[in-house]
Amino acid sequence: MDMHILLSVVKTLSILIYLRKEYKMNTVTYTLDPKSLVVKGYASDKAARSMGNGVAFFTNAEELLADRNVTARLLVDAYNEVSDKPVKKFSDNKTAAKRYMAAIADIHVRAVPTPQIAPLSGMTPLGIKPSPNYPQAPVEHPDVATLGLYEPKAVKPRVSFAGKIIKCLVSENPRREGTRGFKNFNVFLGSNATLKYEEFVKLAEMHGSTKGGCREDLAHDIKKGRVELIDVC
Repeated sequence: MDMHILLSVVKTLSILIYLRKEYKMNTVTYTLDPKSLVVKGYASDKAARSMGNGVAFFTNAEELLADRNVTARLLVDAYNEVSDKPVKKFSDNKTAAKRYMAAIADIHVRAVPTPQIAPLSGMTPLGIKPSPNYPQAPVEHPDVATLGLYEPKAVKPRVSFAGKIIKCLVSENPRREGTRGFKNFNVFLGSNATLKYEEFVKLAEMHGSTKGGCREDLAHDIKKGRVELIDVC
């Protein structure tokens, strides 16, 4: 092969690899837990994969369908978790994936803080001695989601569930059978509007749920209008 052609091919491959990395760094990456059906958005592929395994990673419908754990049943269940208009089935998986991507388009993107090293005495965070001739402006440390990659939505204050009673507003369990959410919702159904949040956590621990899982499932069901919280008089 001619040397000029070989160099041209190598250069082209290098550009493609660079563009792919740039795409991954500037595109929202989603994770979908096939068990709990919880979907989360991250400012980059690296940020998403740093959160752990056991979930599907994807940036578009094609990547979602490419995951071997994503089935037609899972697509229906996942879509119904985030949509106000549940469906029984889709005409095909491609349509399901596109509908699902549209449904999660406005999901809050999670920011992963950039590690910072404390400056030495008399040095700025960048390691440059401050000039006595110019006033030093405060240095802000943006996180990954605000470095021009993706502007995150405002985070709402965390709601406290402590000491409140959980009242179930439906008579049937809407969650997918066998999931953590399904088991936790069964606790709501048997409560008769006398179940305190702390009691719910203890009962949920009996079938393997964590405190974080309890909070996540309860918040989701409140958002869906399936349960409500009542202040203890």
